[in-house]
Amino acid sequence: MLLTRISAHMTARNLAPETSGRLEAALAELGLGEPLPEPVHHAFARPQWRYRLVYRATTVILECAAAHREHTEGGTLDLEPLARASRLACDDISRVHWMRGTIPVDRRHCINAVRAHTHRVVNRIQWAETSLEADPAANLRAYARRWLTIAHRYMGGRIGALLDDVEWSVPRRK
Repeated sequence: MLLTRISAHMTARNLAPETSGRLEAALAELGLGEPLPEPVHHAFARPQWRYRLVYRATTVILECAAAHREHTEGGTLDLEPLARASRLACDDISRVHWMRGTIPVDRRHCINAVRAHTHRVVNRIQWAETSLEADPAANLRAYARRWLTIAHRYMGGRIGALLDDVEWSVPRRK
């Protein structure tokens, strides 16, 4: 856990508050001209280890913009940097139940429910990543919007509802 916190602090130091401006430019380039949510701005103004998922989601969105630019200018598409950034962000989604610190340790049933939800979110993200090769121009926008939704809801403390298209269910009890 200490190693995760150290690496998260390093990630936060690498992404300066100016990154939020680059993120807004990337969203505009992808055709998602909506303003950056205020809680996401807050994560850049106060870099902490528990906001690491926001930084990783930002990296994925920036890679989406780079892939979109490469696809429109040259007609080629290299999804490897995007897949690498997405893998790192998905690893953080798997740890969201303790990174955010909103669930008490004695609430095991809540932790299990959030874990089940995050596994479904990761599966949905991986499924959406495979659809990028079919039609990158249309699917990169939707993919970036998913990551922006995840970052916004994570900052709002809604770790049990990171995406809308993933149904909520109660985990099995043993």
